[in-house]
Amino acid sequence: MKQLGLVILLFVCSLAFSQNVEFKASAPSVVAVGEEFRLSYTLNKEGSNLQLPSLEGFDLLMGPSTSQSFMSSTVNGRTTQSVSYTYTFVLEGVKEGTYEIRPATVMVDGRSYQSNGVKIEVVKGSGNGGTGNRREHQAVQPDASASLNENNLFVKVEVSRRNLYIGESLVATIKVYSKVDLTNFGRSKFPSFDGFLAEEVPTPQRIELVRENYNGQIYNVGVIRKMLLYPQHTGEITIEPFELECIVRQRLTGGGRSFFDDFFGNYREVRAMRRSKPVVVQVKELPLAGKPVGFSGTVGNISMSTSISADTVDANDAVTYKVVFRGTGNLKLLQAPAINFPLDFETYDPKESRDIRVTENGMSGTVSFEYLVIPRYSGEYKIPAVQYSYFDSQSGSYKILSGKEYKVFVRKGTEKGLAGGNNGSTVHSFKKEDIRQVGEDIRYIKTGELHLRPTGVRFLGTPAYWLSLFIPLFLFIAGAILNRRRIKANSDMARVKNKAATKMARKRLKAAALAMKSHNAERFYEEVLKALWGYMSYKLNIDRAELNRDNISDILQKKGVQESALKEFIGVLDTCEYARYAPGSNSDQEMDKVYTSSIDVITKLDKSIKG
Repeated sequence: MKQLGLVILLFVCSLAFSQNVEFKASAPSVVAVGEEFRLSYTLNKEGSNLQLPSLEGFDLLMGPSTSQSFMSSTVNGRTTQSVSYTYTFVLEGVKEGTYEIRPATVMVDGRSYQSNGVKIEVVKGSGNGGTGNRREHQAVQPDASASLNENNLFVKVEVSRRNLYIGESLVATIKVYSKVDLTNFGRSKFPSFDGFLAEEVPTPQRIELVRENYNGQIYNVGVIRKMLLYPQHTGEITIEPFELECIVRQRLTGGGRSFFDDFFGNYREVRAMRRSKPVVVQVKELPLAGKPVGFSGTVGNISMSTSISADTVDANDAVTYKVVFRGTGNLKLLQAPAINFPLDFETYDPKESRDIRVTENGMSGTVSFEYLVIPRYSGEYKIPAVQYSYFDSQSGSYKILSGKEYKVFVRKGTEKGLAGGNNGSTVHSFKKEDIRQVGEDIRYIKTGELHLRPTGVRFLGTPAYWLSLFIPLFLFIAGAILNRRRIKANSDMARVKNKAATKMARKRLKAAALAMKSHNAERFYEEVLKALWGYMSYKLNIDRAELNRDNISDILQKKGVQESALKEFIGVLDTCEYARYAPGSNSDQEMDKVYTSSIDVITKLDKSIKG
């Protein structure tokens, strides 16, 4: 038994220290002709018989040199150990072009393993190749006396596309290009991205400089910020220049340079301001051909699914109808679809749930809407299939999504005890169709004062007769006229939306107030912006996608809005947009001020807008 236990213990220990074999190759992505660089292979177990592939486009200068490292760490009483073997070759690029070094092979414990392949671009040399510079992430060093200029240090705003449809996204990447000893950054001024809905793409906080080929030259390139942009109107939109103060370490010139200069700080820090060029983006209207009626305005590639919590319920029991959208696109602008529930269903505003990730490929994730409905009467009902249209940016065409059609059987409500009573019962609502016939065998006995008249009294032709004849006719005609006016008023969508504008804005501001109480600044400013833009869209009967900061001034002036109210409205918009990207200023006092200003400006606009 002791021997068996020892064998099991040794087996468990071997499993604890065993690990999968990892064999990785690494090299710089771009080198210059004549530049020496390292091709390294890292193995987490001791291997043998390393076989290199053909090295077309490169000369093998030295290698392999082998090194070994060992690491041990203890976390919560658990010790982990790892070992690494590195095989290093020194190569030199001999011809311009892009070359692929195919996987190498190595033997470990009698089995053959392959590494990954690497691609290396060889560009024209800068004239100081062959100097033995072997740092993978650093470009060739300039002369010690080289002065700063726009060729060896500059910033640039790169966009993933310059021509797109409205509703599509583009990625703006702000980069710094350097051939000098760039040590730090000073003040900066980022573009305001006017005309775009901007979302920041997560990037590492530490800016790491990597080698990159630009116009045939190797630079150290660092990504300052990435922004996902959605244009808000068509035409040309200009991205303003980006400004950055760069701190460069330069060696002092003059006199002979000695071996001790590096030790005694014979360097200085130079501050250089760099400004990128403006970038112009052309935004096109979505094609009219094939545009479906009631187009949602969503652009991307999405799918839709629907579900219902139950298809058989009792009257007055709640049913949840859920619509879920998945995919990529301008998901933050996606609105709840309109669903034609049966008239006997009491409906409530849908509950929104958004799980959205911002990446270089656009916004992706899920958006769900939950509708709470309560059937009040028994019977069999049909919930029609919901339809939702969007523009597919990949195929360049409109797509219509359709959900499922559901049948719901509603039973009559069962009797339940009243609150506070033991034998009471609730009286459920009922349809008019349910009351067709009163009991015929026993009539209720009428009590109270009786109004009797002698038989034979003539009623025909009396004033009471004529009144009883014409009053119902008059009431019927008046009701018909009023009903026609009501139908006409409800068919005027512009008037209906105009009346609902203030109600919608009040609802959004209420959500903003809750966000302010919970100190959620991002949610607060997002709800205030939705309240302001939604109010203007409903009040002016203009689609939200057609409203932007550039044309709202002209529209409000035509509606007779005073200049002071207009400036106050634009000011609140600017404050909200700025606060979303300036976290330091999102104090409770600032949010309270914005909240009060929003209520005040909506009140003024409601009084000023004509028609």
